Amino acid sequence: MQTIIQAKPLPLAQKVYEDLLEDIAQNRRLSGERMIEAAIARDLDVSRTPVREALNRLENDGLIQSARPAGYVVIRPSIEDIREIFQIRRALEPVAFASVVARAQPGEDLTFLGLRDGIRDAGTPTASAIANRRFRHFWLSRTPNRRLRATLERYHLQVQLVRAATLHSEQGRRAATAGARVLARAFVDRDAEAAQAAMTDFVDAALAFFEQADAEGTLRPTPLRDCGGQ
Repeated sequence: MQTIIQAKPLPLAQKVYEDLLEDIAQNRRLSGERMIEAAIARDLDVSRTPVREALNRLENDGLIQSARPAGYVVIRPSIEDIREIFQIRRALEPVAFASVVARAQPGEDLTFLGLRDGIRDAGTPTASAIANRRFRHFWLSRTPNRRLRATLERYHLQVQLVRAATLHSEQGRRAATAGARVLARAFVDRDAEAAQAAMTDFVDAALAFFEQADAEGTLRPTPLRDCGGQ
C-alpha cells in the first residue's frame, strides 16, 4: 500500500511574500506605489506579523524601500539599475562559472546537459524561464567561493525579472538556447578559459537583448512564482 505524502502548506509569511512578489512582477503594484503593512494585512485577511516579515524580505531583495511617514514604495529596476547589475554580473559571473568548470565532476555532465536541453525544448515563455532558472541555479550553487556566490545570489530576483520579461519573444528564447549550448560545451570540456569567455558573451548578449526589447516596448512579464521565485 502506497503512502501518499501531502505537501506541507507554505508558511504564512512565505505565502504573503510570494503574493506580493508576483504583484510586483506582474505590474499590479507599480513603481512608486505605496505599500502599507496594515492595509496589506487587511486585504489579505492576515495578521500584520507575516506581512511585516514579507515586506522586510522584499526590502532586502531591493524591490521596495521604506518611505516616510510610513510604509514602503515599490522600486522597479530602471534601465540604469539593470545596467549596473549587469556590470556586476559581467565582472563576477565569468570568474564564478570558470571556477565551477575547473572543479566539475564527470557525474555532473549529464545533469548539466539535461538542463541545457531543457532550455532548448521549452515550448512556452514560462517553461523557458523555469528552464533558464534551473540551468543558472545548477552552476551558481556549485561556486566554491561562498562570498562570491552570495554576492551573485543577491541579484537573483532582478535576474528573474529581466529573464521573465525577455523570454516572451522567440528571438529571446533562441538567444538563451544558443548561450546555454556554448556554456555547456565549456563545462563538459573542462575548459575554464572558454567558460569564462562564454559567460562574458552570455551576459553581454542578455543585456543587449533586454535593452533592445525595452527600446521596442516589447518587454512583458511572466508570473514570477512560475519562474521559481523564492
